[in-house]
Amino acid sequence: MPILETQDLTYVYGAGTPFEKTAVDHISLQIEEGELVGVIGHTGSGKSTFVQQLNGLLKPTSGKVLLKGKDIWAEPKKIRAIRFQVGMVFQYPEHQLFEETVEKDIAFGPKNMGLSEEEIKRRVKMAAAFAGLKDNLLGASPFEISGGEKRRAAIAGVIAMDPEVLILDEPTAGLDPMGRDVLLSQIVDYHRQRNNTVLLVSHSMEDIARIADRVLVIDDGKVAMFEKTDKVFAQSARLSQMGLRVPQITKIMTMLREKGYPVSSGVLTVEQGVQEILRILGREEESRGQ
Repeated sequence: MPILETQDLTYVYGAGTPFEKTAVDHISLQIEEGELVGVIGHTGSGKSTFVQQLNGLLKPTSGKVLLKGKDIWAEPKKIRAIRFQVGMVFQYPEHQLFEETVEKDIAFGPKNMGLSEEEIKRRVKMAAAFAGLKDNLLGASPFEISGGEKRRAAIAGVIAMDPEVLILDEPTAGLDPMGRDVLLSQIVDYHRQRNNTVLLVSHSMEDIARIADRVLVIDDGKVAMFEKTDKVFAQSARLSQMGLRVPQITKIMTMLREKGYPVSSGVLTVEQGVQEILRILGREEESRGQ
């Protein structure tokens, strides 16, 4: 059984008004437990509206969201409990920090779950470690730490609820390259250790290519593709038509292949590209030696 499933999921803004717009248009798909799924699409494609329905922040105009086979809106009064199971990290989540200390901010979600003080402390420590926050920052004011630390503190607040599904909407937006790499590494480590399900919405094709098992491409509110990462990025012409681009290294390798070099398709990272070029150079050396 998939951990998340959508059936004809549709969301219409301004229904019945002159400004009516269908943001999510009859999306049906399944997400398996333990997957790391990248979600991409141009601005206004509907990707944020889609993921906000997965934990009940938005109620579908029609269709269903199933969590472990159960309609999340079957009992509307219990929708808050769904948000503990499907955690959401918004773009610029540090804007939601408000407590006196980082520790209290991280503890806010677990407290609302009605957990014991001992369990709350355990979860705060676990979440801070996963997010890469040092112990000495826990007693600091969230308004006195760096931008990257604020971002990690906000993410730790969602991780502390120990959700079965973690959704991150543009988590690296506005961070410098080093901050972005550190945060992505923490997300990958968290996913590997918890073996839970992660959905990462991002404009960075490089980030998605590096870490996603499968990629969901949303275009004009519909599913354009939902396949393994290498298969999605192998379709560069189709992605370009949707206003998206493949990672630079994938583009370079595609150009080399078109010029007759026997490079493999599906190269997604610089590391893979280097290995592929070294492999070809090695073959050429061998043929010269013969």
